[in-house]
Amino acid sequence: MAAENFNFTDFYILYQGHPRYNPLEIIEDEIIEVVLQKYEMILFTGKGELFGDPVFGADLERFLHETRVSADFVKSEIVNQIDLYIPEIAGINYELTIRFAENPESYSDMMFIDFKIKDYEVYSYFG
Repeated sequence: MAAENFNFTDFYILYQGHPRYNPLEIIEDEIIEVVLQKYEMILFTGKGELFGDPVFGADLERFLHETRVSADFVKSEIVNQIDLYIPEIAGINYELTIRFAENPESYSDMMFIDFKIKDYEVYSYFG
């Protein structure tokens, strides 16, 4: 397949072992699935980890372990990333909730991120 005929923006990025992984699927074209895939990439990428784009990523590990920040600040950072990197979400209502808690077993912080879009609820935990 020639590179000029291939759309590089919507890679199927689910990995083997992921609950929705399909080894026969190469490109994902469902709009909500594309949004969720890009959202997942944003959450699990730190700034500077993506070659060629130093501002991509939510940088959640830094916010959780290196500084004390508010849930509102983290939410605004994620919303900024969504606005920049997920243009497909325009016109689709979504909810994003961030909360922090202390892990009593290890005396460390935990971050819970709830993302709701249409019929999907995506719960993320960092700690």
